[in-house]
Amino acid sequence: MARKKNNRKKKPAHQTNGGYKNYIRDVIEAAKILGLRTDARVLSNTNKHRLYEGRLRISNPEVVDGYVSGAELKRITQKVKEYYRVRNIEIKENTIVSAYQCSLLQDYTRALQKALADSFEDKNDPDIEMLKSAQSRFFNLAYSYIITHFYKIITQLSNPEYKYFGLNMRSLALYKDNPSFGIVPEIYGIPAEVKKFTINNQVRPAFRLGKPNAEKPYFLWIKVEKNVFGENYNGTKNELDVYIQSHAIKRLCQRLDLLKRPAINYILWQNTNTISELTIHRGNLLLPVKIYDIKIGYLVADVVDDVLLFKTFLFITHNCTPEGDTLRSISGLGKEDISYWKIDRLSTFVSLDTTKYLALTKLFKHSGLSDIFQLKDKDFDVELMQEANLDGLIHYLERGKNAAKVQKQEFEALLQNA
Repeated sequence: MARKKNNRKKKPAHQTNGGYKNYIRDVIEAAKILGLRTDARVLSNTNKHRLYEGRLRISNPEVVDGYVSGAELKRITQKVKEYYRVRNIEIKENTIVSAYQCSLLQDYTRALQKALADSFEDKNDPDIEMLKSAQSRFFNLAYSYIITHFYKIITQLSNPEYKYFGLNMRSLALYKDNPSFGIVPEIYGIPAEVKKFTINNQVRPAFRLGKPNAEKPYFLWIKVEKNVFGENYNGTKNELDVYIQSHAIKRLCQRLDLLKRPAINYILWQNTNTISELTIHRGNLLLPVKIYDIKIGYLVADVVDDVLLFKTFLFITHNCTPEGDTLRSISGLGKEDISYWKIDRLSTFVSLDTTKYLALTKLFKHSGLSDIFQLKDKDFDVELMQEANLDGLIHYLERGKNAAKVQKQEFEALLQNA
């Protein structure tokens, strides 16, 4: 039997597109959160579709070399999508939005700007100029936080004994038939570099320290300028590479025992990405290690074969640290006592009942360890640690990164012309 012809017109694809409906709903919600009045010229049916089609798109990250596995890329993608919708941007007093909402507000102010430009004779009208400024601000916020979200996860995953990760943000080409503007995150994998050093007649392997970079080449090996060493280096090199022994990483994990490995990776990056000062104590080169901006110990270094080599990690109570030596002189506690009473690890201080053990608490405070008790109220989940240091992370990305700033300006110019 012949099939009866269906004369009903098919609905346009966008009318059944859940992504479209959710997007328009989210745009209106973001505008209301900011106190913007939604404009009928932008939200007519025709213009809503134009708004959706011309939206700022953030593509899933892509691998650009053979050193990033499918599982690693999947983890990076999932975590960044989570971060993207977390409200952590104070856009004005008592108003906090997410990077996703900043991108929606960028779309909306751009569309409203074009709607006004179409209806106003004066293209330099103050309202249009105000919207241009608002669009630029929303884009800058969205872009800054998006790249920061990627840095949060790649600093968790970058393990000097295994692999580092780098990031580039590439813009999608604009076409007449495709008015949307897109950003494609590109992920690089950088294999670990190992070098062998002879120390006390023993050959010891160590791993080179590196960091992701916000401009090409997107990854840098960490270097320390010669003047940081003062009289402790008399070689000819102006900059020294930085390596860390496995033993030092092992001690970091043991003594910062509340931190899981992604947090250790992040703390290592946070404390070594820029080394501008070393403490010299009893002939040792010490790099302070901080959590939540509170000193909890030192990486002990030596200059070996024109390289700054981190040999071990000492908790702040250990002998051979300034605070540890003060503690020993006051209390008489020796190296074995520190280990026996387990006051050489983070968990002991965080769990110590300071009201019950008043004498011990006073002893630690007199030894210069009072700040460490502030960690009792902190959370050692890596994401919360990074959230607390978000301003510092953004500052790191923007500090001296002229190429990244130029790239952002190019993105804005493309958006204006889209």
